[in-house]
Amino acid sequence: MYKYKLFSPRKLALAIAVSSVAASGVSYAATQSNWTEYNGDKAGSKYSEAPLVTTESVKHMSVAWEWSMPDNQLWKDNPDLRTWMNQSTPLAVDGIIYSSSPMTFVSALDGETGKTLWTFDPEAYTFGSPPNLGFISRGLTYWEEGNDKRIIVGTADGYLIALDAKTGKPIRSWGDNGRADLTKGLLKAVDRANISLTSPPIVCGNQIIPSMAVLDSFAVGRAPMQSHPAGDIQAFDIKTGKRSWVFHNPPQKGEKGNESWDTDAWKQTGGMNMWARPSCDEESGLVYLPFSTPTNDFYGGERPGDGLFGDSLVALNVKSGKIAWYYQLVHHGLWDYDIPTAPNLMDLTVDGKKIKAAVQVTKQGFIYAFDRLNGKPIWPIEERAVPQSTVEGEKSSPTQPFPTKPAPFVQQGVTQDDLIDLTPELKKGAMKILKRYNYGDLFTPPTTSKAGTLQVPGVLGGASWVGAAHNPNSNVLYVNSFTIPFGIKLKKEKSSAYKYTGTWAGVGGPKGLPLFKPPFSTMTAIDMNTGEHLWRIPAGKGPVNHPEIKHLNLGRVGVPRQSHFTLTKDVLFVAPEGTYSVLGLSTRGNALVAQASKEEEEPYMYAHDAKTGKLISEVKLPGGVFGALMSYSINGKHYVVMPVGGAGTDAKLVAVQVGGK
Repeated sequence: MYKYKLFSPRKLALAIAVSSVAASGVSYAATQSNWTEYNGDKAGSKYSEAPLVTTESVKHMSVAWEWSMPDNQLWKDNPDLRTWMNQSTPLAVDGIIYSSSPMTFVSALDGETGKTLWTFDPEAYTFGSPPNLGFISRGLTYWEEGNDKRIIVGTADGYLIALDAKTGKPIRSWGDNGRADLTKGLLKAVDRANISLTSPPIVCGNQIIPSMAVLDSFAVGRAPMQSHPAGDIQAFDIKTGKRSWVFHNPPQKGEKGNESWDTDAWKQTGGMNMWARPSCDEESGLVYLPFSTPTNDFYGGERPGDGLFGDSLVALNVKSGKIAWYYQLVHHGLWDYDIPTAPNLMDLTVDGKKIKAAVQVTKQGFIYAFDRLNGKPIWPIEERAVPQSTVEGEKSSPTQPFPTKPAPFVQQGVTQDDLIDLTPELKKGAMKILKRYNYGDLFTPPTTSKAGTLQVPGVLGGASWVGAAHNPNSNVLYVNSFTIPFGIKLKKEKSSAYKYTGTWAGVGGPKGLPLFKPPFSTMTAIDMNTGEHLWRIPAGKGPVNHPEIKHLNLGRVGVPRQSHFTLTKDVLFVAPEGTYSVLGLSTRGNALVAQASKEEEEPYMYAHDAKTGKLISEVKLPGGVFGALMSYSINGKHYVVMPVGGAGTDAKLVAVQVGGK
C-alpha cells in the first residue's frame, strides 16, 4: 500500500464539527425545492422549475454564503495530496446541502447559512493519488425509502460507501461493514492505483450503478497493457450493498459484441470504461451507459476491428444487466472521442409522433437522438467515408456515423477559412501555426508527423463532460461548445506492449489568442421536437480586452474554454470555467497536477433568458467555477450553488441568492 506521512486522523476529526441534522435545531418550511440528483434528475436535465426565478428576479443576484471544504488544510500540510480543480457539485434535500470534496470527504450543511452540520472522512487519501486527474469528486448520490435516507459516495480508492444522511455515519449493515469494494470479483485483476470513482453513481430500480475512471492515455507508454483496467460495469443492491450483476466490457467470448474484435485483443485491452454518470428510466427499467475509448486511445493497431462497446451508448435492463440495445458512436476510436456525459432522456413529439428519446451530446460535436426503448435513431444516421490512417499497423474504420439531425453545434475539422482573422497580423500568425500540423476533416486520424494532427473538436472539446440541459416541458436542449484544438502526435514505443502511443496538448493561436475565429465558445438552444437550432450565443465575455483586439469593440466573443450551467423555466445560468495550468505528473506518476489561477479572468455567473438567449444580468464570484451548477429553494429564497477553486487554491462552495438585495 502506498502511504503518505499525514497528520493524525484523530486530530483531523477534532477539527471537524460533527453533529446530527436532527439535533441542529434547524426548522424548514414545507415548500422546499430540492436538487436530489447530480444532474437534477435521473434524466440528466439539469433543470428546476424554480418559480422564484424569473427574468425580473435575476436582475438582483448576490453571493449569500461561501463554504470552505474540509480537505483544504490536508493538502496544504501534505503537498503530495494536492487536488485537481474542485468539481464537487452538491445536492439539496429539504433544506440540507450534501457535498463531497476533492478527496471525497462528505459533509452536510445548512442550506440557508452554509454552516457545517456533520462531516465524514473516508480516508481514501491514505492510499495515495488516484489516476488521471488525481483527487477529484463530482458529487454524491441520495436515496430514501420512508425514514431510511442514505448518501452513497464513491471514493478515490475504489469503494462505494453508504452513509446515514441524518448523521453522516456509515451504515455498517450495508456491504462489508458499510463499504463495497469495486476491485473484487472481476475477471481481470484491478490495481487500486489505476482506478477512481469520480462521477457519482446512479440508483436505478434499487440498483446502484457506479461509474469508474481508469488509468488513461497519458500513462499508456509507461504501463503494461494488462495493467489498464477493463470497463466492466457492476450493480449493487441499494439496501444490502451486495453485488447483483456484472456487465463485461470488452465483451467476453460468446457474449454479444465480442465478434467486433478481429483478434483476441479483447483479452488484454483495457479502458472503454464509463467515467461519466449514466441516466435511468425507472418506468422502462433501463439504464443508459456512456462508454469511453479502448486503450490505447490514439492507436488501435493492437486492437483491430470496431471494438464494441468502445465509444458506445448501451442500454441495459437494470434488473439483469442484459443488453436491451446499443449504438456505437465512433468505430475503432482513435481520437479519445469517448462519450463524456449522461444522455438526456426526453419525451419528444416528432412529426406528430410521441417518442421516448435518449439524446446524446458528444465530444465530436454531434447530437445523436434515439428511441430510448429500442435504440432506433429518430432521424437517419449515415455511415460516411472518413480519412484513413497511414500509420504502420493501423487499420482505421472506413466510415463513421454522422447524424443528419440536429446539425453539429461546434466547428468540426479544420480549414484555413476557420482561422482567426480579426486583423491581418492575427490571420498571418494563425497560418504559420496551422502549417506545422496535419489537418483536415472531422475524423482525420493521428499521425507520426513532427507536430502531429490538429484535432477539432479536441480531446476536451465539443460538449465535453459538462453535457447538456433540457426543459422537459418545451423539449429545448441547451449545449455548450468548447472549440480549442488539440495536437495529437503518435510516437513509436521501444519497450511497450504498444507499437505507438499518443500524446496530446491544446494548441493556442497567435499573440495568446485562440487559433480559430470567434465565438470561442457558445451556448446553443435546439428544439428537439424538430431537430432545429433556435439560437446560438457566445458563452461568456471572453478576451475582448486583449491588446490585439481591444480596439475592435467586439462585444462578447465567448471564453476559450468550457462553461458550466443550470436551467430553470425562464432562466439559463452560465458560469465560464476558471483558468488553470498543468504543472506535470503526481509523485506516483499516475495523475496530472494543475494550478488554478488565483486571479481569474472572468469569475462571473451570467443569467440569460432561456427563450431567447439574451443576457439579463451577472454576478461576480469569489473564484473560478470548475464544476456543475445546481439550484434549490428554501423558505422563499432561491440559491444557485457552484464549486470553485481547488488545484492549489482553497476549494469552496459558493451560493448565489436570486432575488432580494
